[in-house]
Amino acid sequence: DLHLHTNLISYPFAGSAPVVETIPDEAQVFIDAILGEGTAALNNNGDWVGGLLDLSGTEGYWFITNEEVSFSFNPPVEGVARMASPIRSVPLEYSFKQSTQQAFYFVDNATISGEPIEKEDLIIAYNGDVRVGSRYWYGNVTDVPAMGTDGSDTYEGYCSLGDNISFKILDASSGNLIEMVADGETSWNNNGFSIISLSDRMIPE
Repeated sequence: DLHLHTNLISYPFAGSAPVVETIPDEAQVFIDAILGEGTAALNNNGDWVGGLLDLSGTEGYWFITNEEVSFSFNPPVEGVARMASPIRSVPLEYSFKQSTQQAFYFVDNATISGEPIEKEDLIIAYNGDVRVGSRYWYGNVTDVPAMGTDGSDTYEGYCSLGDNISFKILDASSGNLIEMVADGETSWNNNGFSIISLSDRMIPE
C-alpha cells in the first residue's frame, strides 16, 4: 500500500526480477520513479528508463508515486538471470561517496559541438566545485546521481535542498573536461528526479 509521493519499501522475494515485469501493469501508471542505491528508474510515459533494471531481495527502494496505489508484486521466475546493468564503474578520480541523501538527473540527450556524446564519455555532477555524482553515458536515458549531505564531515560540500547542480563531461576522444549547459530542472532535493538535456553551447531562448 503506497501513499502519495515517497515510499520506502523492500522487495519481498529472495531473487530478482525486472521492474517492468514484477510490478503489475495496472499499478505502473501510478509510479513515477524508483530510486535505489546510486541508481534509478523513471517511468517515461510507460517506458521504464534508467540504470535500475531489476528489483532484488534484501534491497530497499524509494517508490515515488503520483497517487495512492496498492498492488502485489509478481513473483520472480526461477532460473531467470538478472538483466545486465548498463552502469559501469568510473575512474577513482571521478568517483563519489554514496549517501543516504540522493537525487537523480535523467539525461535524455547530450551533445558536444552539436554531436551526440559517446559511451566512453563520462557525465559528472557538481555542487559548486564538489563532485557529487558521475555516470558513463550509456545511451537512451542515463541516470546521473547527485549525492546530498547528511550533515557529517564525510559529505561536506555535498548537496542540500535548493542547490543548483552543474554538469561537466569528460570527453574520451579529446581527454578534455567540458562544462555543459543543462536544459531542465537542476535544483536539488532529496529523492528528487528530473529529465534534462546537456549541451556545451548556450541554449537559445
